[in-house]
Amino acid sequence: MSTFRKIKRALRDFVFGATTYEMAKTFADMIMYNTYAIMTSALGDMLGYPTSCFYKLRLLPLVLTRINTWKKFMLRERDITERAR
Repeated sequence: MSTFRKIKRALRDFVFGATTYEMAKTFADMIMYNTYAIMTSALGDMLGYPTSCFYKLRLLPLVLTRINTWKKFMLRERDITERAR
């Protein structure tokens, strides 16, 4: 029975990859980019963008866990080939 489950899982993963993987990956990327845009509008003063204190204090508890990854994403050097997917 174990081999049947392995074959079933492999077939399911293949069908997912062939049909909806790109759509799921694009959706996850859009969520990440929207989250980082909100973080930039709220915490942009870390990067030199002036922001209002009200929004910063209201959103700080929500984005506190993602600040390090956001800083790495925003300050990373980018190449033109990253946009061509």
